[in-house]
Amino acid sequence: MQTLRAHQREAVDAVLRALEVPITCTVPERGLRTQVIMATGTGKTLVATRTAKELRAGRVLGSVFKRILPRAGMTRD
Repeated sequence: MQTLRAHQREAVDAVLRALEVPITCTVPERGLRTQVIMATGTGKTLVATRTAKELRAGRVLGSVFKRILPRAGMTRD
C-alpha cells in the first residue's frame, strides 16, 4: 500500500468525517455522497481509492470534468 503524503491523508480524513453517519441514522437509499476538489497532480485518485478502502465501500463512482480551452490564434473555417 502506497504511503500518503500529509495533504492526501488530510483529504482522506476529511472525506471520512464528511461521510460519518450517526448510529441512530440510516444510510440514504442513494448512498453517501461527497465531493473532493484538489489541484491537478495532487493525488485525487489515490485519495479516492484509499478512502474507499478505509470505508470498505462496495461501489465508488468517480467523475471527471475536463474543460477544453480554445487555443489562442486558432480559427474555424
